[in-house]
Amino acid sequence: MVAKGKPLSAAAAARGAALLAEALSHHRAGRLADAQSLYLKLLKLAPGEAELHFNLGLALMQEGRAGPAAERWKKAVALDPGHVRALTNLGIALAALGDAAAAADSLRRSLALAPDLPESHSNLSIVLGQLGMPEAGEAHARRALELHPGYAEAANSLGILLLQQGRHAEAEAALRRAISLNAQFAQAHFNLSLVLLAQGRLTEGWAEREWRLAGGVAGAGARTFAQPAWTGQDLTGKTIALYAEQGFGDSLQFVRFAEPVARRGAKVVLEVPRPLLRLLGDAPGVDAVVAAGEPWPDCDYRQSLMSLPGILGVTLDTIPAPVPYLRADAAQVAAWQNRLAALPGCKVGLVWSGDPRPHDPLAAATDRRRSMALAQLAPLLEVPGCSFVSLQKGPAAAELRRLPAGRRPLEVMDGIGDFADSAALVMALDLVITVDTAVAHLAGALGRPVWILSRFDGCWRWLLERDDSPWYPTARLYRQQRAGDWAEVVARVQAQLSRMAAMHECGMGGDKA
Repeated sequence: MVAKGKPLSAAAAARGAALLAEALSHHRAGRLADAQSLYLKLLKLAPGEAELHFNLGLALMQEGRAGPAAERWKKAVALDPGHVRALTNLGIALAALGDAAAAADSLRRSLALAPDLPESHSNLSIVLGQLGMPEAGEAHARRALELHPGYAEAANSLGILLLQQGRHAEAEAALRRAISLNAQFAQAHFNLSLVLLAQGRLTEGWAEREWRLAGGVAGAGARTFAQPAWTGQDLTGKTIALYAEQGFGDSLQFVRFAEPVARRGAKVVLEVPRPLLRLLGDAPGVDAVVAAGEPWPDCDYRQSLMSLPGILGVTLDTIPAPVPYLRADAAQVAAWQNRLAALPGCKVGLVWSGDPRPHDPLAAATDRRRSMALAQLAPLLEVPGCSFVSLQKGPAAAELRRLPAGRRPLEVMDGIGDFADSAALVMALDLVITVDTAVAHLAGALGRPVWILSRFDGCWRWLLERDDSPWYPTARLYRQQRAGDWAEVVARVQAQLSRMAAMHECGMGGDKA
């Protein structure tokens, strides 16, 4: 270490050396709490020692404490502006905290000092992708691989950046390179599944998607179970618990597989987040439903809803898509029909933004690409013969207040408590127009006409270069032709909506322009 500040006395220096040796021993052995305690003692002896702040930051980050780690690395950089490793790791921590712009700045500073550091290039490539700059990110990922051809993480990053640009064949090659460098690289396997599924190569894609359960995959929570996993065993007379794993939309899409499981002779218990409890309790094949976090009844097997299509051997030609497979309460539907009866013309529901998920930087970056501002949908509000109803939840609903009262979609979501309530409202509408959110799946599962506005690097489930969906017969896709360009999408939707309204064809959401 290079001491900063007042020199230590000989006794303190000797004591410090012994403490440092002990701290490093604990750190190398993974005894992080003990290491942190000793680093803090050392910092009382030498508070200006940048390397101590750096090491303490490492121990904190290894525990997943990105915030405290970032503060230590900021201190290290303040004490030693040339501390390349602190700048690099500070960038990683800031990215984990969702501050991609600050992360990019820190990583660029590290590269200014050490331009051939592959780790900084690789991490900067990821951050630039989060900032919506995949082409710039691609250049840094490729540079990292030039400097370190065996760098699996850089190959994985390159694959994601190419996927973000819609270059699927190149993305597949990059991700397979990452896997060839590290056969157990779960995130690369999972990312490869996104490429394969988008191309309709479902059998391969389902298999790769199972790597999400291996650990180390962003957004995939690990769970332990007392019951064995169902992988195709005889279910005659057995009880199986099927559990939701990811977002609301995934649950709405994949609950359709409860019925084919039940046809194998099983009693099906379904675990879902509480907002889905009432709606999915009546899904075909479901015998009982429990809210996430509540105990299950006795079960012989368990399995994730997301794993069922792979076990069942589902291909593009065998996706079960009879709609509606979900139903709203008839009395609630009638109440909404009465409430909306005074609205003239076609009754159109609108959703313009997803869940921002600030706690998950990768998901937040995807949400920024799939969402738009309400102002960008303003041309639709000018279409004659239509009345608009907001289906928007969350912070983006506040954007309604920025529109003049006379042009503002009807606000009704304050009375919506769960997805069963939302389903009744959707059933009272003629058409739903939405960005890629759970509402798209809800409308599709209810058999209602739904127009889905898809980002340029659309989700795998919408496949490539088609405006229909084998998952939802009443859905129509409007895809960005250029990344970030919602204006062209809205113009096409406006033209089609005008034709539909002029022909009094409310409910003809599956027609072709």
